[in-house]
Amino acid sequence: MTRFAFSLPALFIASLGSAGAVHAAASAATAPAEPFDAFLKTYCISCHGPDKEKGDLRIDQLSRDFKVGADTHHWAEMIEQVNSGEMPPKKEKQPAQAEIAAFISSLDTRIKDGRAARMAARPAVAHYRLSRKEYQNTVYDLLGVRYDPAKPGELNEDTRWHGFERLGSELSLSPSHVDRYYRAAELVLERAFPAAATSEARKVRKTAADLRYNGGKDQQAALDRFGIKRPLRYLLFPGTVQNALSNNWFGNVGPQHSGLYKVRIQASGVRPIGGQPAHLSIGKRTGEETVDGILDFDITAPEDKPQVYEFDVDLEMPATLDFCVVATDVVDRRSGAAFRNALGSRGGYIFTHSSETTLLNSNAPQMFDDKGNGLFSTVLLDWIEWEGPLQTEAEKALRKDLLPADDATPEVVAQHLQRFAERAWRRPVNTEELAQYLESYRTEREAGEKPAEAYRVAMQGVLTSRNFLYLVEGEPTARETLNDWELASRLSFFLWSSMPDEALFASAKSGALKGEGLRKEVGRMLTDGRINRFIDDFSRQWLQLHRVGMFPPDKKLYPNYDRWLEVSMRDEPVEFFREMLVKNLPMDGFLDSNWTMANARLCDFYGLPEPKKDGFQRVSLKPEDHRGGLLTMGASLGLTSDGTRHRPVHRGVWLSEVILAKTPPPPPANVPAIEPNPPTSAKASLRDKLEAHRDNVNCAACHAKIDPLGLAWDNYDAIGQWRTHEKTATGTGAAPVVNPSGEMPDGRTFKDATEFKNLLLADREKFVHAFIEHLCTYGLRRVLTVDDEDDIKAIMAEAKKSQFKVKDVVRAVAMSELMRKR
Repeated sequence: MTRFAFSLPALFIASLGSAGAVHAAASAATAPAEPFDAFLKTYCISCHGPDKEKGDLRIDQLSRDFKVGADTHHWAEMIEQVNSGEMPPKKEKQPAQAEIAAFISSLDTRIKDGRAARMAARPAVAHYRLSRKEYQNTVYDLLGVRYDPAKPGELNEDTRWHGFERLGSELSLSPSHVDRYYRAAELVLERAFPAAATSEARKVRKTAADLRYNGGKDQQAALDRFGIKRPLRYLLFPGTVQNALSNNWFGNVGPQHSGLYKVRIQASGVRPIGGQPAHLSIGKRTGEETVDGILDFDITAPEDKPQVYEFDVDLEMPATLDFCVVATDVVDRRSGAAFRNALGSRGGYIFTHSSETTLLNSNAPQMFDDKGNGLFSTVLLDWIEWEGPLQTEAEKALRKDLLPADDATPEVVAQHLQRFAERAWRRPVNTEELAQYLESYRTEREAGEKPAEAYRVAMQGVLTSRNFLYLVEGEPTARETLNDWELASRLSFFLWSSMPDEALFASAKSGALKGEGLRKEVGRMLTDGRINRFIDDFSRQWLQLHRVGMFPPDKKLYPNYDRWLEVSMRDEPVEFFREMLVKNLPMDGFLDSNWTMANARLCDFYGLPEPKKDGFQRVSLKPEDHRGGLLTMGASLGLTSDGTRHRPVHRGVWLSEVILAKTPPPPPANVPAIEPNPPTSAKASLRDKLEAHRDNVNCAACHAKIDPLGLAWDNYDAIGQWRTHEKTATGTGAAPVVNPSGEMPDGRTFKDATEFKNLLLADREKFVHAFIEHLCTYGLRRVLTVDDEDDIKAIMAEAKKSQFKVKDVVRAVAMSELMRKR
């Protein structure tokens, strides 16, 4: 069932009182009732009525007005519970099959009749505002302009609902939004059509001599005296934060110079025996030894074979960026300030290669042993080169002929604006709709403004219209399904997080988005490079990856946790999803797999063989690695922790929401928190404390369903490291042994995470059903309701034909009738 249905408290976990059931049955015998009411009186009301209110639910008070549908989700949950045999509980009197059939049939009919009535009463128009990411992608695909809406002072942050940041009901429009949208449109148009001619792209290269040695004349002279022919190199030791891009390197910079830059770095790395590879981060300084990276990469090239690393970067100029060399064991092993000062002073040392030990300052801390092996993960930089701002031919083509000539007639200006508005608004536009924007153009011209500047004012009006900022569905009259233009936009914002391209517009115009034509377009979209936006955005929102690092782990408890590990953890499930989709692998892989996607930092953390190439790649797993699938990734395990300890309940809630699409009810008010272990008491595991917590009658029902989902992962600590004993800060005696066993709500037992995953695999269709719900929530931009259940089942049936392979599941959603419905 859909997510909304599970705001229902733990409805049928609690046992029905046998005395109440007998009393209700006797009443029913003396006063025969319609099967629907008779069933409720006999098997439900005794524990969910005026005498008892288990799970905070009064069935006798649920609305019977199915046309309004206020409580339809509760009734739909009831069908599922009765059909699955969870209600009434096994130890209570069971209804006969005929009673069950009559009750289900009657209730199902009422729900469907109400659904039909609600569909018929659907409003004439629906609006769904673009998220920040969608706005960013859309202005790029419309005008070829790079704009960062998340930059401070730009667009407001999107409101999330269970990780999803594009739901229409959450994305409201306040006065502050309106003001920011006007400023954003002005900036975007300024970058697209700058008032002053922009300079050509420039290339700036800084060598190690420039960056480290002020040109290096004196140091080069010293090398000549020693007879050393190697070039000067910049040794970036762990904890170094140095300039990587000065804001004056490109001359007189301004907003018009923001855009795409290419950065090339020739570097190599020194790696201690058994230690981590050298890692370089380039970004904005956030602390003495920390940088908020826009580029993060491991440097695995050995110092005698330096490698050129090349990246494309979107920069908001002017910008000052810094290098930061990351290593987890630096400051702990050296007294930080003295170490940095000794090696960081200008002229303190000359460096070309670790074998040239005579060049190092003898007073500086030792960086290499007597055999030239590094003691720290260190970067050797030869040069860095920046080139930009760059514009691709495709970006230039998007802006070609958008501006009318300076001497254009009013009719030609109107034609230009109409063509622009049709692409921006993603549908046919008549000239009457543009009257106010053309009037603003005339007003600006009459005030003496230049034609291009006046036309930009009209374009700004188009970009701040609701037709651009929102997906508008249903105008001008109420209808049950989308038209082809609306469907084109729904598909493109689903699979590309942006507007349709020319081919999709053409299909909408010709009426080809049906049958084989729709299949062809969806297939094309799934193989287009823009599908990576879907991969990045959907996986991040579905898995709630924004929570990774929300509670930074305690450095004393987890000294090997650093920012690069956090970034790598956040990227792992995204790269895993990418591999699953692109290779069209079976959905089972999300639950368990014998491989993952990892980089060198994650391999070091997980204890896996290091990959032979840089970046993320597929890495094989063995049973003894205790990994496989989404549930044992560091991100999944860490985002449900609080920085000091794992939280089984939160892990259970996350798994219930993400894997099963069931949101447990919130905890009752005033439930006491789990207290720390008393110093004089024997050490107790968090599981032991939860057992005591469940003795609270207000907590027991919900925890019976949630806790097993979280306790299965107790072998993993707060940052996802494998363990067999649980560390406790206080208490006496030995550390308690981890116990990951449990019992599922349906009575099946498991002894550890492996057996738990096997139980999930046995119920794979429940997981696929939940995954489809998440896809539809993302694609439809709304919370699903019981009204969507038949369509979800139809998508399930279609996806099953291809054995539930990931790309085929996404394809089935994109081509479904549900995606065409308003």
